[in-house]
Amino acid sequence: MAAKKRTKREDQEQPASKEAKPEAAAPEEKEEVLDLIDPPKKKRVRKKAAKKKTTTAAAKKAGAKEEESEEKKESLADRKAAALNLFEEVETKAEAKKKAPAKKKRAAAKKSSSILPPISAIKAEKAMSPVKAKEPEPAPAGDIDIDDEVGEEGEEGEEGDEKIINIKPPIIVKQLADKMGLKPFKLIAELMKLEVFVSANKSIEPDVAAKVCEVYGFSFEKEKREKGGGVHKVEEVVEEPEAPKEEEQPEEELKLRAPIITFMGHVDHGKTSLLDRIRDARVTSGEAGGITQHIGAYSVKVGEGHITFLDTPGHAAFTQMRARGAMVTDIVVLVVAADDGFMPQTIEAMNHAKAAGVTIMVAVNKCDLPAADPNKVRVQMQENDLAPEDWGGDTIALDVSAATGEGIDKLLEMMALQAEVLELRSNPEVPARATIIESSMQPGKGPTASVVVQMGTIKVGTPFICGPYYGKVKSLLNDQSEAIKEAGPALPVELLGFSGLPNVGDELVEMESERAAKKLSDERQHEMRQEKLITRKKSTLETLLTNLAEGEKKVFKAVLKTDVQGSSQAIQGALAEIESDKISLDIIHSAAGAISESDILLASASDAVVLGFNVKVEGKAVKVAKREGVQVKLYSIIYELIDQVKEGMLGMLDPEHRENTLGHAKVLEVFKLSRGIVAGCVVTNGRLQRNARARVIRDDQPVFDGGFATLRRFKEDVKEVRNGLECGVRLGDFVEYQKDDVIECYELERLEQTL
Repeated sequence: MAAKKRTKREDQEQPASKEAKPEAAAPEEKEEVLDLIDPPKKKRVRKKAAKKKTTTAAAKKAGAKEEESEEKKESLADRKAAALNLFEEVETKAEAKKKAPAKKKRAAAKKSSSILPPISAIKAEKAMSPVKAKEPEPAPAGDIDIDDEVGEEGEEGEEGDEKIINIKPPIIVKQLADKMGLKPFKLIAELMKLEVFVSANKSIEPDVAAKVCEVYGFSFEKEKREKGGGVHKVEEVVEEPEAPKEEEQPEEELKLRAPIITFMGHVDHGKTSLLDRIRDARVTSGEAGGITQHIGAYSVKVGEGHITFLDTPGHAAFTQMRARGAMVTDIVVLVVAADDGFMPQTIEAMNHAKAAGVTIMVAVNKCDLPAADPNKVRVQMQENDLAPEDWGGDTIALDVSAATGEGIDKLLEMMALQAEVLELRSNPEVPARATIIESSMQPGKGPTASVVVQMGTIKVGTPFICGPYYGKVKSLLNDQSEAIKEAGPALPVELLGFSGLPNVGDELVEMESERAAKKLSDERQHEMRQEKLITRKKSTLETLLTNLAEGEKKVFKAVLKTDVQGSSQAIQGALAEIESDKISLDIIHSAAGAISESDILLASASDAVVLGFNVKVEGKAVKVAKREGVQVKLYSIIYELIDQVKEGMLGMLDPEHRENTLGHAKVLEVFKLSRGIVAGCVVTNGRLQRNARARVIRDDQPVFDGGFATLRRFKEDVKEVRNGLECGVRLGDFVEYQKDDVIECYELERLEQTL
């Protein structure tokens, strides 16, 4: 305040008359310019220097004070501009000798001063604009610090009031810093003092936010949604739009769509090969081990329309993938090899299709093989409540061959006919909905997902919510990796634009705006975090006893990285089926993407093995793995990974041994010889064997257990002594033999461990 008063007094004392001499006016006007530019702290130093000026200068100031009343009509802005221009002239004259070329440039700048004011004037105006003085007259720019930092003298010191901050959870660090007028890094540093380590875009708990606000003199209040939550505005709750029902939509808006057909069946029965014939592609050759390990989605033109095909894996580990394929499809084609017939995964796929309530067709593949028996397959269909149509039933069964192309055209014809019977329709104008078929982290693209549109039309730029993640469609790629602008119902596409890697099986829903999608995503993630924090396992006597028993178990720890999210789920599901009372399996981390340095460090800290499925190891991760001594195992076929994990778990188990008794001997006499104390014995049953183990039993209690040091018959060392023969025995360093002791000879047989 003192600085402001001094400045006001100075403004009154400054001469403003145009009749004043330029030589006298220049120093005072330059002082005013310095007041406009320098902060108040520097101004005080200048004030001290100003007191040392001559009395002549003081008289001039007094005379200028009398003339001020004549110039009251002149605006502060005009005076400021004149003073700043004069200051520019003074500086130009001082530097004219050193920088002649610069003089010309400044002269040109003076000519255009009516269009572009000097930089110092712009800075002063910017600094002055947000400040409102308590007095009617605007405060000079010299009272304003042009720094962006908060907490210096002035703004908060003058008010002296405790400020209230109201934020609705989730409380984002960057948002809180903006409310407090701080740089995010300063707030992060304060949080680190409280042992809270977060980035600017992460959220913190309300109690932590309250502590930080208290440090900077703020009072924190959590904003509520309920009515009557104070004077603050109650924000509208964002909810996911409900899916429109087909029967509630006008008939004229419903249009025919392409059918979604899924190939399912046992491993190596020819599902992908059949699809290759239909697509005229070579997908099988690109799959490791010749088996499909991902869900593939393809659109094929058949006649005048299109058909969307889904290819699911047949291995037992991919049960979840088959279930997802059955839930998003209209027709399931059950592929059965004519030489094998129905297999476990065939029956499982059939049950998935029945549970989903979809139409089932049967393609009897490999009919070109000599061992093919299509009738056997039809008999098995009857046994599983799938009566073939050519046997009087209602299930279409066709004999085909992926190798020769036999029956492929007939199969496509029956698919199209079945789709016509179903009359599949959808409204392309409603808000879009799609199902995540597969997701992965791709280099240069980030989180991507293969989706099948269920209803509506997905366009580039469409905002959406998918589980706990939001996004805006950046690009759409069809099954041929061609960029498209939109995707209608039943069309499979690869979508880019997710804020995080979505989970397979999640539903993608179009939102009104990206802002609403982000808000809903933040709420869902906050709820997930709260559930993890709140959920606590209650201890019971049974659980305590179980934990004690499991404490003796060994744990096989692993970090799992896969190429896609679906493979991660399938592998974890297969590994979870490994049951053992001796050792447990703990997947401490699993994700899609390449093996990174952080994965290696996590495995090192947890004493775990890194398992990679169809992924590569980053260059830095290789060096860190060697340095930390972490084992990294890479696989391309799922059953090889599962088998080696089982072997690794077996290798961690302590070997089990079984004791086999070989014979007994009775101590008759104890002899003290120069070599030591020897027991004179007679073998009562079995035999004593030199390379076996033996124990001394006294009064039915073992007193020593160890190996043979000496086994002699008369004066000769022997390998064994049989029943009824006498011998001299010395066991290890044992010397306390007594008459009638029993020496039991036995061997340990190593047993093969099982889980």
